Amino acid sequence: MKLKPLSLGKYAIIVKNASYLTVFEIMRVIMPFIAMPYLIYTVGKEHYGAVVVAQAYIAFASLLVNFGLDISAVKDIAQCRNDRRKTHEIVSSVLIIKTVLFFLAFVLLMLLVHTVPYFNRMSVLLYYAFLTCIADVLIPVWYYQGKENMKILTIVRFFSIAFYTGTIFIFIHSADDYPYIPLLQSVGLILSGLISCYFVFVKDKVHFYIPSLPVVWQKFRESAPFFLSRVALAINGQIAKIMCDIGLTKADVTAFDVAQKICNGGMIPIQMFTQALYPNLSNSQDKKLLRHSFGVTAVITSVVAVILFLISNVATDLLSAGKTPQAAGILQILCLYRFLSGFSIFLGSSVLVAFDHQRPFNQSVILSTLVLVACYALMAFTNNYSVYLYAWILTLAEIIVLAYRFYYSRKYGLVEWKNLIFR
Repeated sequence: MKLKPLSLGKYAIIVKNASYLTVFEIMRVIMPFIAMPYLIYTVGKEHYGAVVVAQAYIAFASLLVNFGLDISAVKDIAQCRNDRRKTHEIVSSVLIIKTVLFFLAFVLLMLLVHTVPYFNRMSVLLYYAFLTCIADVLIPVWYYQGKENMKILTIVRFFSIAFYTGTIFIFIHSADDYPYIPLLQSVGLILSGLISCYFVFVKDKVHFYIPSLPVVWQKFRESAPFFLSRVALAINGQIAKIMCDIGLTKADVTAFDVAQKICNGGMIPIQMFTQALYPNLSNSQDKKLLRHSFGVTAVITSVVAVILFLISNVATDLLSAGKTPQAAGILQILCLYRFLSGFSIFLGSSVLVAFDHQRPFNQSVILSTLVLVACYALMAFTNNYSVYLYAWILTLAEIIVLAYRFYYSRKYGLVEWKNLIFR
């Protein structure tokens, strides 16, 4: 009896893109397991923590450069992928907006460095880390997501990670070399950006031109609501490290970063699944696909949370060369955070945004940020600083995000309260 080949039909492109993204993300997580213990051992917890803090601040500059275009432009490209003229217009508009915002971010950084002593003391780290914003302009993640072609993007991203990891062992040999850590990362990303431009403008034959001002302004306005939510997300993700630096020590920052990196690694399957799913749902509005995807999300999120909890001690010891024992306790708390965030990510991009309900998506993130800021302010007021408390506060904010998104998903008829399945 001859077996018929397995046919995934309309799901094939999602599986294919999710596979490419998963390969990249696995490599992105494996590389830190190779480089991070070496860095912490070589430059020390305090110097490594200083690098983490500088990168946390530059994450906000990166947000300004991207300005929510990493969401709005994906949908634009997905809906106009067969319209060459429209594609040229979208790509050109996005690059122009990002270039202008890059120079604005650079001016703001210079003002901070020259007027605030705290930033002046870490000016070298900040400038080196800021170079990554050039890659934010050049690497068109949004373009390949919209085209549902993740193969090239995976290759480009892998190059930057391999370059960074390889050069770490070549150039970082003592504690005095720690400023080169963000520089090497930036150079790798810029080179990847140049490679990606070759694929877009030479291989895909996208033509860059200067669109009319109304067209560019429209793209800018469309991305503004997503920018606000992205700022809120950055605050949610980076402010804990910044607050650790203010209330605790650079060593505590390192411990939190170790736990957070492992925790973020556990989100690879669900992030890749939703990234591959989002452009497809934006274009098809397929509720049957949405219903099936929820079951996949539930399984992935549950399994990952349990595995992370079980390996927390071993994983943190490996990643920090045994120098941050408190990281295991932080990671165990963050396992609950990751379990909740798997569902909230799915309800956000794959449900609310894909089905044109962007406003509650953005509002949910902003609401969680307000909760975070209020909790951190209370910590400062009571002088009650604890690296574990930061992890619990992140979990509380994620509960609020999930509840808010579920409420609106149900309100718009996308979810059913009784059995938590999609109609």
